Amino acid sequence: MNGIMDTLARATHGKRYQSHKFCYDIESNGVIEYDRDREIEWLKAGESEHFTKPRDLTHVMELLSGQESWFKYFLDGSRHTYKVDDISYNNNVYPIIAGQVGVCCCKREHKKMMKEFFEPKLVISVPNSALPHEFQKNIDAIELLGKVNKSNKLLKHKLKIADILPYNLDADAKYESKGIAKIQDYMIEQEKKAVIQLVKEGKIKDKSYLLKDGSLEYKAVDNKNLNLSEAKMKMKYRYVLGVSKSFNPTTCFVEGGGTKSSVIAGLKKNERTPACCYRSKISGEGVNFCVWYLRLRESKYTQNVFDGIIKVEKLIQDNEMKHGVSTDLIDQLSAFLLRERNPVCYGKDKRWANHLYPIYVAESFAKSKYISTDLFLSLF
Repeated sequence: MNGIMDTLARATHGKRYQSHKFCYDIESNGVIEYDRDREIEWLKAGESEHFTKPRDLTHVMELLSGQESWFKYFLDGSRHTYKVDDISYNNNVYPIIAGQVGVCCCKREHKKMMKEFFEPKLVISVPNSALPHEFQKNIDAIELLGKVNKSNKLLKHKLKIADILPYNLDADAKYESKGIAKIQDYMIEQEKKAVIQLVKEGKIKDKSYLLKDGSLEYKAVDNKNLNLSEAKMKMKYRYVLGVSKSFNPTTCFVEGGGTKSSVIAGLKKNERTPACCYRSKISGEGVNFCVWYLRLRESKYTQNVFDGIIKVEKLIQDNEMKHGVSTDLIDQLSAFLLRERNPVCYGKDKRWANHLYPIYVAESFAKSKYISTDLFLSLF
């Protein structure tokens, strides 16, 4: 029975090698995860009040104890990537990378978590050489997609490939990395479209925030309508927070503390750092972020000193550029975040100390819906 690679090789006149298939992704090993070096520019304080010492939010939590949380929606995008074969074009051999991409949004109503939507997609990243016409790659990819989806194994399991993602061959990065990056970018694009849809439906608004797993520092893409540098897109993220479970402690910046990560490591339970403003070159012109660090749990109960600390990002709107985000707003949002730390997923995830439980629920739901690795690889 013909698999996807048989169909793809035949449709693109390539030679496949039936290479070893495997999944790239491995479970986090629980150590400090250092994110990649980024070209960022630290500008100034990111909030309206200027202070240099950590801020204890215990009293704010007490004041808000009777209020319903402002966080109503929880978004997690995830992907699994796989090496499924090697194929040759013009006497050169290239890897074929496939992926399962899932964007899950959960909502909370009357203290109950439920699915808002889940969008699973299967994708394949191929070298540019697989597409014959230099100036109509998108058209070629659509035509190839139609042929691939007629593969016997896909028809048997009633599955479809959502997109063919061509990767470029004109840079120094490894081809495998290029293919994986294409799938990662595709996942981010699906996250953005999810936010746009929720805003369009009037679900994300004042006191009905969306909490997104991971950074908001999106790379600018060819489709300008999806870039945060666009005024309309920036406004759609007004009530969205990004929360990162891991961050690079050597590049953390806090007002009065420079890049000394010891300031963040020294945070006590319920404390946050002053918020700072930074600009990322990869996100485009006029995109500025307000970032602060918040300790959820005491370090004595965790494996390392940065466990129990999350990095929080908010996109700075144009009317906040002069004076920064309101300190009162940051305090309130942080207090509501502290309330999301329980219940604890201890023993279920090695990153348990950095998890906010609703995000953990969304992440777990998305992962539970993946096709098994054995079945997915058998399609090729």
